[in-house]
Amino acid sequence: MNMDHEMKRRNFLKKSALGLLGAGLLSSNTKTLSAQEEKKEAPAELPKIKSYRTLGRTGFKVSDIGSGGPRVEGVLSALLDAGVNYIDTAESYGRGQSETATGNVMKSRDRKSVFITSKLSIKPDDTKDSILERSRKCLERLQTEYLDCMMMHNPSKLEILKSEAFHEAMKQLKTEGKIRFIGFSNHGSQWDDKVEPMENMCLAAAADGRFDVMLFVYNFVQKETGERILKACQEKNIGVTLMKTNPVGGYLEMKENLEKLQKEGKTVPAYFNDLLPRLKAIADSAETFVKANNLTNPAEIRKGAIKFVLGNPNVHTVCCSCDSFEDVETYLKLSGMTLTAGEAKKLSLFKEGCSHLYCRHACGICESGCPSRVPVNTIMRYNHYFEAQGREKYAMLKYAELTTPHADKCWNCPGTCESACPYHVPIHALMMMAHQRLTLA
Repeated sequence: MNMDHEMKRRNFLKKSALGLLGAGLLSSNTKTLSAQEEKKEAPAELPKIKSYRTLGRTGFKVSDIGSGGPRVEGVLSALLDAGVNYIDTAESYGRGQSETATGNVMKSRDRKSVFITSKLSIKPDDTKDSILERSRKCLERLQTEYLDCMMMHNPSKLEILKSEAFHEAMKQLKTEGKIRFIGFSNHGSQWDDKVEPMENMCLAAAADGRFDVMLFVYNFVQKETGERILKACQEKNIGVTLMKTNPVGGYLEMKENLEKLQKEGKTVPAYFNDLLPRLKAIADSAETFVKANNLTNPAEIRKGAIKFVLGNPNVHTVCCSCDSFEDVETYLKLSGMTLTAGEAKKLSLFKEGCSHLYCRHACGICESGCPSRVPVNTIMRYNHYFEAQGREKYAMLKYAELTTPHADKCWNCPGTCESACPYHVPIHALMMMAHQRLTLA
């Protein structure tokens, strides 16, 4: 991205309440990796992990702050030095680069002191042999003799959850001493023959009985779903790890995008223009609410979001994506912390007045009404990777690989997704923005 353009974008965001609530809350996660970042040395003093929790029936004491999808070896080393002992990765993260980075760091450390989880995406036509082969490649990249947990990565429907090919492969790997436990992750549906919400998938995985650890979405805005899954996990003594615990991401650079399109002489659909007055009204209302309720410090909301989930005793670790030492320091400071009464009030106010700014992860309620079968939940997740996590290339690649219709279908649609959203999120506008961002249109 051109630096001048990036500065203009950030200046625009800072001028709006939505920019404050989006880019500001996640500013520590929007850095792009570089060779310079790799060469930086960790600060002499970093906070230490203060709390460890038993990861369900695995019996392993994991740090309450874990490492999610590590990419920078120096940053991962700093986390481990501070006492982090849970690493979540997957074969698909950076096409194996996350596993490779983890292996490079762990080869000089006590393997038994760290719980390492990787994940495999399973398809209906996968065989036991193909799953065994991919699992062994994960072990090679991780440079380890065994995995503490291999997870089934975000299966799209209930039939895959019971895949005999997967479970037979895991059984053999357990016998060989190559894996210790089996896990399950889910962060929402993608269009297929049938859309299955995250809650249905996670509850079915808990009832199945073969999964020892689970990874899913839980945060203070969409807490009801997460709490039902947490209850099921607690009853089966399943280890709980969390992702996407901060329910606010980048939002509505609509005005800038429109100006960019017009400047480049591209045709702008009339409906896109019609959206702007309504979106401006949303922004103005949010800004008024933010100022009236003293929610102008984005760092407080971000930290409060992590403290909220850690306040639930059925949560064992939160997978935090850290790409810089600033990220490391921010998250480590939250270990062992509890939500204060003041912070709880701010989160409650934020949910009351600003939850309509957040497209719920793992929701998918609006998808069934889409006439073009656009996978709203999946595209908004890729947009989250791009905007909130700084994983631009990865997000664009995943979007390009989608075999379902893309969000360009939204341009000439009246917005059936928006009509179906029970949370009143202006999702139609967000989808159009996501397409522009993920294709650099």
